[in-house]
Amino acid sequence: MSQTLSDLFETLKQAREGYGILDLFPAECDGFDSILDDEVELTPAWWINEERQRRGTGVPVDLGLSVLWSSRNVGAASGELPGLYVGWGDAGGNLTSINVDDYPCSDPPEDIGGSDCDIARERWAETWRLPTRAEMQELIQKCQWRWTVINGIPGAQIIGRNGGSIFLPAAGDRYGTDYEDAYYYGRYWTSELRPDSDEQRQAFAMEFSQMGPEIVPLVRHMGLSIRPVLEK
Repeated sequence: MSQTLSDLFETLKQAREGYGILDLFPAECDGFDSILDDEVELTPAWWINEERQRRGTGVPVDLGLSVLWSSRNVGAASGELPGLYVGWGDAGGNLTSINVDDYPCSDPPEDIGGSDCDIARERWAETWRLPTRAEMQELIQKCQWRWTVINGIPGAQIIGRNGGSIFLPAAGDRYGTDYEDAYYYGRYWTSELRPDSDEQRQAFAMEFSQMGPEIVPLVRHMGLSIRPVLEK
């Protein structure tokens, strides 16, 4: 099936009204042969932007690294706010249990990035996911970190070699229903389990303070901030 140019515009109009994915077959457009012989699925930018607003998704920021980093935490209305405090593997973001087997189970996978245990993928869709340990390490090693305060919230301004930047609030963490270390530490989950920990109780996180950032293992039931990444 091929579409004329007028048919193409009608398809665009219908997709905008229905907020749908466009399935186009541009084998031929008003008599001009196309090099595309197969079905092409296009998602217009306006639809992506509207869907991101509906989901509360951050803006992808290019720091000159292997992935794009979100401009805000999961659950945050802006870049300086902490958002949700989430246990490792809690895709719903609602658990406050201190039973490690609830995050997400007693025998968790070694990497939950992009899975149904990843709150970033479940809430923001697309290819948003938790960063890996290596991607967090890349953020630490290849960017400049500055401790600063934005709208009264302390945290780290992270500047890439290309001039792009994001802000990570020092939101502390949650242990059960108690909140700790806000304004002094920022703690963010990676997607990776620490497989050699006792009964696999820990996963890797990135922790920072005014002294700088590092990768540390933390108990999976701790509620930490989530800063997703997006595949380029």
